[in-house]
Amino acid sequence: MYQSNDNDVSPELPVTAVPVISQHQQSNHRQVLRLARGLTHQESLENFDFNNSQDLPPTLTTTTTSGQQQKQKKISDNNIKNVSDSTTSGDNGSPATTTTSHNSTAATPPILFSDHHHPSHIYEQQQPQKQKQKQQKNYQIFGGRNKFFCDGRLMTSREYGAFTVTLILLIAPCILFAVFTCPFLWKEVHPSIPIVFAYVFILALVSMIKTSWSDPGIIPRDLDTPTTDDRNNNNSSSISINSDILLPKEIRIKDMSWTLKYCETCRIYRPPRASHCRQCDNCVENEDHHCIWLNNCIGKRNYRSFFVCILTSSILCLYIIAFCLVHILTVLQEDGSDLSFGYMFSKAPVSFVLAIVCFVLLFIVGGLTLYHCSLIMRGVTTHEQLRAHIMKAKDYPSNPYISDNPFINITRVLCQPQPKSYLGRRKFVD
Repeated sequence: MYQSNDNDVSPELPVTAVPVISQHQQSNHRQVLRLARGLTHQESLENFDFNNSQDLPPTLTTTTTSGQQQKQKKISDNNIKNVSDSTTSGDNGSPATTTTSHNSTAATPPILFSDHHHPSHIYEQQQPQKQKQKQQKNYQIFGGRNKFFCDGRLMTSREYGAFTVTLILLIAPCILFAVFTCPFLWKEVHPSIPIVFAYVFILALVSMIKTSWSDPGIIPRDLDTPTTDDRNNNNSSSISINSDILLPKEIRIKDMSWTLKYCETCRIYRPPRASHCRQCDNCVENEDHHCIWLNNCIGKRNYRSFFVCILTSSILCLYIIAFCLVHILTVLQEDGSDLSFGYMFSKAPVSFVLAIVCFVLLFIVGGLTLYHCSLIMRGVTTHEQLRAHIMKAKDYPSNPYISDNPFINITRVLCQPQPKSYLGRRKFVD
C-alpha cells in the first residue's frame, strides 16, 4: 500500500503507481511524460509526485499480454474508487488519506521501457537532429555575388550568357571535326590523329569547367573589423575619413616596404597582389582579372587551369586547321581536278568551313595565350601590367614575388601545388 500527500495531489484526478524515473531525468520530466503517456496510456501521469517516489517498489522491464493488460486496467479502476472515497471523507472534515491497494497475486508489474528505448532517450536523440537541420553552412550565408551548386562544392559568378557562348565555340567545332573529318583521317592517314585530338579536347573542356566552377582564391570577409580604438584614431586624424575605414598598413616582405590597403566592402586588409572584383564583389588573392567568358575571377587557385584552357584551345584550333587542310588536299589529289574554292567546298564542305572558323578563333585565343605567356615569364599579373601602363612606368613597382629568371617565374605560377580554399564552403556556421 502506497500513500501520497494530499497537498501534492488534486482531489479531482486519480493517482496510480507509475514507473520510477531517476534523478537525472527529472529536469526534463515534462517531455518524458508526454511521450510516456502516449505509449503507456496512463492518463494520470502529469499529477505524479516525483519527490515522493523513493518508497515505490523497484520495477522490472516486462512485456504484458492482452490478458495482463485487462487485469491491470481492473486494478486501476479499483484504485480510482478508493481515491474518490478518501477524498469524500476529507470533505466532511476528517483528514483525507489517499491509499492504493495492490493485490500481490493479481497485480502485474507496470509496463516500462529499457534504457535504450526510454522516452527520454528518444527525446535526446531527436534534439540534435532538429538542431542539425536548422544549422546553416558557410556558402548559404556568403556575402558575395557568387552562385553555389551541389551543396557548395561548385561556385561561379552570376552571368551565364558569355560562358554559354564559350562552351558552344569550344564544343561545336570539335564535334563537327570528330563526326565528318576524323573517320577519313582514321582510315586514310593514321588512327593516332583522332586519339590525340580527343585527348586535347577533353583536357581543354575539363580545364575550362574547373576554371569556371572553382574558388579563384576568395579571401574571407570581416577579418579586420574596426574596433573602438581604430575609430578614435580615425576621428583624431587630420584627414576627414569614415570611421569604419581603417588606415593603410605598412609591412616589409624581403626587406621591401609594402602597403596593405583596407577594403571597406570586405572589411579586411588586402594581402599583397590581391584585388577586389566588382563583378563578384569579393577580394581575390593574386587576382589576374575577371573573365566574363568563363564567368569567374582568375586568381591564385584557378590561374593554372585557366592557362591550360587557353593553351589547349589554341592547340585545338591549329590541329583542326591543319588536318582539315589535309582532308581537303587528299580528296583533291584523288580526283585530280582543279583547286578552285567551289570544288573544294563541294568535296569537303565541313572541313572547309571548320578551317575558316578555327582560323578566326586562333587570332583571339592564340593572341590571349601569347599575352599570358609573356606575363608568366615576367612574373606579373594583368592588373599589375595595366597599372604600369596607366602610370606610364617603364619599370614595374617593386615586387618581392618577381624574379629576373623567367624559368623561376614559370615554376612559381605553373608548378606550385594548388592552395586550399579559405572559405570552408561546406562547413557549418559556428
